Parts: sequence; structure tokens; C-alpha cells
Amino acid sequence: MSQELVTYIVLGSVNRLKNLKLPKSDIDSEYLRANLKDDEPFEKTLDKVITTSKGRIIVLLPPSSFPTANAKKLLRKISMIDLSAWGWFDIKEKNNLLNNLKKISTIVRSIPHLEQGIYFNKRLYFSVGGIGKFNNNYFNEIAKRLYSRIDPQNPLPALIIRTKNLDLF
Repeated sequence: MSQELVTYIVLGSVNRLKNLKLPKSDIDSEYLRANLKDDEPFEKTLDKVITTSKGRIIVLLPPSSFPTANAKKLLRKISMIDLSAWGWFDIKEKNNLLNNLKKISTIVRSIPHLEQGIYFNKRLYFSVGGIGKFNNNYFNEIAKRLYSRIDPQNPLPALIIRTKNLDLF
């Protein structure tokens, strides 16, 4: 495990991610595909990918979205400090009703939406027992588990989303 390494895991099925071009991994970052399959529980697949990853900080991203350069710098700093931390990314600034409702929901429930992604310290992830049940509200269970240990960090800058289709399959 590298001191500064951050692992970015793009969520999605094998079919959804097969043509997705990931940035090159380097000394600061590692990019992996989750490759979720219908015949294997998603929780088991994610646990395997997270276990074999090399970074101290794990970032779960929706398909076709990536953090900004500023967010990457902040994640690297969090990784260097090596304290238990978790959080998510802001919602992209658009003044429409749906985005406003998502922002309010995130503030009230402290649970990020899929398009916001989520990050956490690898050690913290395993101390809370992993992702839990991975259902339609993807980060619901893991956010509750992480929240039971520590409060989330302030949201990082919004992800760069390259497509409107954030379906995992």
C-alpha cells in the first residue's frame, strides 16, 4: 500500500464498463473497474476489488465520471494523513428542481447519491464490515455504517460527469 495512493473504482457491470476508457494509473492513483455481475452478489465483488486495491483511500465513482484535479489533490492529502475519513462529492451546480432536491436530501439524510460518488479510508471500510447491502440507493448502507463511526468530511468539488446515463448496467 503506497502512502499517497488513492484507488478510484468505477462502478458498473462488465457490459457497461467494457468500452469505458479509464485514466492511466500512476504513483498517486489507481483506476479499477468494479465489473459487477448479475450472477455474483455486488457486495462480494466490491469487497474483492477493494481488498486487492493498493490505495489507502477508496473512491467509488459512477460510470463515466471522474474527480476534478482539486478533488484529486485533496484525496491525496487525506491519504497521506492516514486518518479515518469518509465523504462524498458535491452535486454539479445546475439550477433545476431535481438537483435542488438531491442537495436537500443529501444534507438532511447525510447519504450521497450515486452521481456524487463516495470515498473512504480502506481501514475504516473493513472496520465497519464492508459495504453492507448494495441496493437501489447504492450508498445507503455504507453511509450509515461509516456515519456510526465518524462524521463525514465536507463534500469535495463536484465530479466531472461525461454522460447523463449513470445506470450501472
